[in-house]
Amino acid sequence: MDDFYIDQKGLAAYYEIQWLDKLRLNGVTEPLESKSKHVPDSFIYSSHTQSVAQLIIEALEAENISPNNALEVGPALGRNSYELVTNIPTISSVTVVEPSHRLLSNFKQVIIEGAKCQFPYIKSLKEQGYLDFDASSIAKACDHVEFTLIEAPFEHGVVTKEFDLVVCLNVLDQCESPRAIVDALMDATALNGVLVLSCTYQWNKKHLKNESEAVDDINDYFGVNWEKLSEDEIEYKIRFNERYSLLFLSHVVAYKKVGH
Repeated sequence: MDDFYIDQKGLAAYYEIQWLDKLRLNGVTEPLESKSKHVPDSFIYSSHTQSVAQLIIEALEAENISPNNALEVGPALGRNSYELVTNIPTISSVTVVEPSHRLLSNFKQVIIEGAKCQFPYIKSLKEQGYLDFDASSIAKACDHVEFTLIEAPFEHGVVTKEFDLVVCLNVLDQCESPRAIVDALMDATALNGVLVLSCTYQWNKKHLKNESEAVDDINDYFGVNWEKLSEDEIEYKIRFNERYSLLFLSHVVAYKKVGH
């Protein structure tokens, strides 16, 4: 049975935007093949995750917050988790919740196992190419962290503890009830912990059960028990075929939980 959440082309697109720079740092210089004229890496790769991670790191530093554990919902292939645990030395455990088996198994392969694996990329609309990818240096940089992987849609009860740092990036507009997910994320955030949300506001009736939950500002989710730490608009792009990318503007907010 194929993955309900993401196909092979979607997986390739995530590898491109999250790990192409590391593939190149490993010494793989072979260009990504294209059915049409050669496409440069600058068109393919995205620094979105690193930019969001830097916003989180700076927000934590400004408040002198040193999280010991973190929860990430919808981590894709783990680049944000990687950036956080390699730049915030106090984080010793990370729980990730991801409903896609295809994404989660590849997260494990790259972040935890450090496997020598295939790096899929988009060759054309219906065809992928593959390069050899040694993820051992990535896993080694994360080996001080205990990872817990949960393959499930996120909702109340999926996690039973509170976390110092909770992150959910570009997920809300792809689910049935964004309000329910935000409520569960807030409950999973410890007092004086930080919750980071982002959204591209691409609401779709195909996903939403209640159209009234399609807010136009995720700040509206936060009430008096939350203190805003940071906010930004960060470009997010992902390839659809070899010469066509979708470019979104992702609204990112970080809040500190100051009350129940």
